[in-house]
Amino acid sequence: MQSVDVNRAALNAAEQVGVDDVWVLDHMMGLTHPAIWPLFPAAQALPDPDALLDPFCVAAALGPTTELPLGTCVTDATRRRGGDLARAALTLHDACRGGFVLGLGSGEAESIVPFGYDYDSPVGNVERALQEIRSMLDHGRMPKGVGRTGLPRDGNKGIPQVWVAAQHPRMLRLTGTYADGWLPLPSSVDRYREQFAIIKAAAASAGRPTPVASLVPATILGESREQVVQTLERLPVARLIAYYLPAATWRTYGLEHPGGPDCRGQADIIPHTIEAERLAEIAETIPVELVEELAWLGNADEIAERIAPYAEAGATHLLLGDVTGTTYAPQQAALVIGEQLPRLRTLLQQL
Repeated sequence: MQSVDVNRAALNAAEQVGVDDVWVLDHMMGLTHPAIWPLFPAAQALPDPDALLDPFCVAAALGPTTELPLGTCVTDATRRRGGDLARAALTLHDACRGGFVLGLGSGEAESIVPFGYDYDSPVGNVERALQEIRSMLDHGRMPKGVGRTGLPRDGNKGIPQVWVAAQHPRMLRLTGTYADGWLPLPSSVDRYREQFAIIKAAAASAGRPTPVASLVPATILGESREQVVQTLERLPVARLIAYYLPAATWRTYGLEHPGGPDCRGQADIIPHTIEAERLAEIAETIPVELVEELAWLGNADEIAERIAPYAEAGATHLLLGDVTGTTYAPQQAALVIGEQLPRLRTLLQQL
């Protein structure tokens, strides 16, 4: 966000906490309408929610300064084709002291539609890109034709890994067939186990190792779940994160999704297209229980308790989609994160 210096400060804080890797968001625009952003405490430090840097450029700027691996979570295959993504990944893997991970997904409307890209076949774009990326990384050439790269692929760090964000069967099969890691949003533990089974079967069929099973929960940290709930009750706009859930989930709470009855949530919602006044009114109606369909709330012990069943189902990597910073004033958010993340890391090492 905002500047390379802000990202450098965040990286330094992550190093002090003791994280194992750092992933950079790839959004062309922010998660909320700029007209209501001043209602968020984070606006004190970050005045424009749409001031989001290119994640590949951020990795290039910061990767040479840290031993931590850097990754994108996640870019899409609509704005850039597979050959270009492979070249960028190879370049960054060389430039980043800790290496680079290419996180790839089918994308979201808010980063594609307003900027003139075609959003008709996002999963097809991912499939084509993964075929091209895998061929470029493994063999130095495109699957067909004369396209090739002369960038080295046999250095001490080897080739960059490719991790895929996937939830539904087709994307899960693509993950198993082509990827080194899996980046899923949380579902039920049973559903997670079923999804991972699809990935493992596809990997076995392709003769590839089973991808690393990760988990990417949105989290709001605090002294306790109760304290976070009280904070969200006092700050209605922070509850708007629920519009990243599908309309079907909203209906179970008797609510109409601001994106319409067929909105798939994260894949479709473009907050900037909804009147700010309407969003502010909708925020008042959102129960915290709906927010919890998307985000995990609480302290390190409470979050670790929620993660434990996923570890038993095969998860070995946690990537926190931490939105704590949107919920508190900047100094308070830094204090909360600084207290809770080291404790969470200790607890996860025991799983």
